[in-house]
Amino acid sequence: MAQAAKPRTTGLDLILIGKTGNGKSSTGNFILRRANIFKPSYNTTSGTKIPQFEWTIFEGRILQVVDSPGVLDTCEDEERGITLVHDALQKAMLANPTGYHAFLVVLKFASRFTKEEQTTVEILKGILGKNFLKDYGIIVMTNGDTFEHDCQKNKTLNLQRFCQDQKGPFKSILKECSNRIVVFNNMTVDEDVKYKQVKQLIDMVDKLKNQRRRYTNEHFAKADQFYQHFMVKISGTVVTKEVLQEQSLIMHAINSCEILSNEEEKIESLKCLLIRNEKLINCLKETDKGTGALKEFITNATNTKHLLDARIALQADFIQKLKSIKMMEDKQIHDFERQEKQLREEEHKTEENRKKLQWEATLSFFEKIDFVVKAFGNFLIGTATAVTQFLKNQI
Repeated sequence: MAQAAKPRTTGLDLILIGKTGNGKSSTGNFILRRANIFKPSYNTTSGTKIPQFEWTIFEGRILQVVDSPGVLDTCEDEERGITLVHDALQKAMLANPTGYHAFLVVLKFASRFTKEEQTTVEILKGILGKNFLKDYGIIVMTNGDTFEHDCQKNKTLNLQRFCQDQKGPFKSILKECSNRIVVFNNMTVDEDVKYKQVKQLIDMVDKLKNQRRRYTNEHFAKADQFYQHFMVKISGTVVTKEVLQEQSLIMHAINSCEILSNEEEKIESLKCLLIRNEKLINCLKETDKGTGALKEFITNATNTKHLLDARIALQADFIQKLKSIKMMEDKQIHDFERQEKQLREEEHKTEENRKKLQWEATLSFFEKIDFVVKAFGNFLIGTATAVTQFLKNQI
């Protein structure tokens, strides 16, 4: 257990990562063998969390331990919190160009692997790359005093058995990092126990180190595209409801257009929906930033655009046909009205001729009567005159 007086040059560089509240900072202090170096909550009001760097000597070797901001910090909204962790880890990479030997993923021992723990690992993959756990990850399980208590109650339980009994996401994580897991009882005051726990961790890191690999800023830069994709997905969870709502309302409005009786009003409504849908597509593309994370939403919105284009083209064609039909109808109506007018004029002329002939016939009839009456009157007058004369002659 004795440590060499002169540090050796084969140092180790380690980064602590994990969810807020899992004992990450306490684990750092435990490795440093000093209390209150890393504060469980630091810079919570500044909004500019940064990584903390400390060094110690273990068995003659210089250990650099870096404490990073906690994932899913309750003081931050999810997207901003992830950005802070990303920026802090980026600063850590730039501060140590040679890179780090291992990421110590701090998880808290509990009866089950929570959804938050799973989310934490996914967020860290989103920042550091999907293979960081496989190549550089070591799980440090805190709350070891509880684990030891469970082992005392169940004599068959040990770390190996615990790992074998795991199911679901945690089992997948263990498999991914080749069962590289250590248990830390950060509450112990037994120096031998402290030493053995740190020694076990260092030996595990050395097995990674023997492969002569370090996670450098080059790896971090390569992971940046994956990070951008991941962040779009995170922000996508915020806009998903709004996007789904907007797409649903647009489709509802498209169907509602069918009941409009005015065809011109219908096509104008469809054109307005097309503009609305194009704004949605532009918003999604801007948010996606070429990562493809919102591909499904963009595809759906693009399909809606094609539907609207087809509906507008169909409606325009329908309106054109209606106009052609109306022009034909107007021509037919005009021709009918012209013919009807001609017919009425002819009927009127015929009626006028009929009335004229009738009046002429009546006039002719009365003229004849007048002639007869006059002739008969003359006859009567002549007769009366002759009779009068005859009577005068007789007298």
